[in-house]
Amino acid sequence: MVGDGDGAGVVDVEAQVRVDDELDDGVGGGGEDEQQCGAHHASRAKEYLRAAAEQPAAADCRCPRGPAGAAAAAAADGAPPRRAAAAVLDGAPPPPSFDGAPPAPLYLPGNDAFRGLPSTPGWRAGRFNELTDWATNEASNRPVVCEYRPDGVWLWTKWRGTVLEMTILPVVVTMALGAAVDGGAHALAASAWPFWGVPPVEDPLIRQLSGLGALWEYNLTLCTFILTFFTQQAYAHYTSVYFTTRRLQGRINDVCLLLAVGARRGDVAADGASSGYADEAKRLVTLGSRLARLSHTFFWASTRTLSNGVADGGVADGDEVDDLGFANKEEDAIGPKLLSPEGLQGLVDVGQLTRNERDALLATRLPPSQYAFILLEWVGQYAMAGLEAGTLRGGPGFEAELFKQLTQVRAELFSISDFAAGRMPLAYVQLVQVLVDSLVLLAPLALYAQLGRLAIPLCGLLTLFFKGLLELSKSFLDPFGNEGFPGQNIRVDVLVSELNFGAQSRWSAAGAVLPTRDADGPKPTDTGIRYQSDLCAAWPEVDECRAA
Repeated sequence: MVGDGDGAGVVDVEAQVRVDDELDDGVGGGGEDEQQCGAHHASRAKEYLRAAAEQPAAADCRCPRGPAGAAAAAAADGAPPRRAAAAVLDGAPPPPSFDGAPPAPLYLPGNDAFRGLPSTPGWRAGRFNELTDWATNEASNRPVVCEYRPDGVWLWTKWRGTVLEMTILPVVVTMALGAAVDGGAHALAASAWPFWGVPPVEDPLIRQLSGLGALWEYNLTLCTFILTFFTQQAYAHYTSVYFTTRRLQGRINDVCLLLAVGARRGDVAADGASSGYADEAKRLVTLGSRLARLSHTFFWASTRTLSNGVADGGVADGDEVDDLGFANKEEDAIGPKLLSPEGLQGLVDVGQLTRNERDALLATRLPPSQYAFILLEWVGQYAMAGLEAGTLRGGPGFEAELFKQLTQVRAELFSISDFAAGRMPLAYVQLVQVLVDSLVLLAPLALYAQLGRLAIPLCGLLTLFFKGLLELSKSFLDPFGNEGFPGQNIRVDVLVSELNFGAQSRWSAAGAVLPTRDADGPKPTDTGIRYQSDLCAAWPEVDECRAA
């Protein structure tokens, strides 16, 4: 597929033929089940390409438009399909070349035909602009997690992301069940009692409910102990994931700091007061910092999260002016768009990737989920070349520390996926779920003999506490909000914007100006007037200087 920076372009017919052949080759081999599965994915991929070639693009769609109309017109004149595809671009500026890059789709074994590809043939207008802004923004516009105020009244008024929102339906169901038990007891019992009174213990029906209450109390003790421990472990998982995201930021900052500190210095400035980077060292610091930052961005783009600041999983939480509704939930998967060949071209257009880097990423034939690790390895390769050329100074100790931090970045990236894979065994979560559900469902029957009609509101309160702790624990086990718990999200767009500033601006700018050392060290000023004159010489725009 050939496209320009705005997404306008045509389907490369020869590339489609090559992909068809590649898919046909991927079907062969393996067992009968593998061949059937491979044939299924190959068939779907061919249908995808055929639809992209034949279906006209919508007016607001930035996807490449298929050359079906031009091909039909050219076929009557005997023109080859390649010329028909080129006919669509008549009068338009030539698209950027993908010379030397393998044709997209790039990674198409039989069972992974859609791996790393967009879920639909086209995207809504402006989506690439939003994604490139997301990848380059240096200022976060919201907290990384949902913050709170210690004021009790303020906490009582909150709804979204709290146990009140999570448990409102179970509370209503339990109270309705309690009302049904009360009505049935009055209808079936042999005795009568006041409206808010306690049922008589000598009644046969109430005596049976009292026996159930003794069994329920054993369940209450066991459930309290296990649920408390379960909540503690779930919160430990949440904090481990959160601090891993912070350690990831820290290790990338360490890499950028080491590059800036180790960069060879240039000549002292004309005023004799400071020095900057040598030319080649400046280029290396800029290159290494940019690739390290993009590695972090690409990792989060390829990681499934709900709150990324672009679509936020279809959850309109009010913290973004462009929150999308639930109908647009599929647009939350930003990785297939930003990491697609067209998305990489968008990053080239905004100056975050070079054309050579984009082509090299595509030429690796690795899926887009691996682009973050490719960039990380490039940082190591460029740093090694800088050490060999003398662009980076510091000796063996510096080299060991730099590459130690690079491997720590790799470890933190892998740890986030490891946490998601091994967060909690199924049998443990199921046991806690059964214990809590049985406790709250039996509560209306078990408590009625002792409380009567008062059991109805008290069962709702009991459900709020126990079901609330359970749902809160499960939200802790889902720190990125992928399973329906948006309130406890770790917001990925904030992580990206924070590191964008640190890796791209902080360390390189701090090392760009190094003051020369004064032989006598600092000296106190004689008077306040001397201090003010020095201050105004350095910062004439401050209010005190303007007034003077």
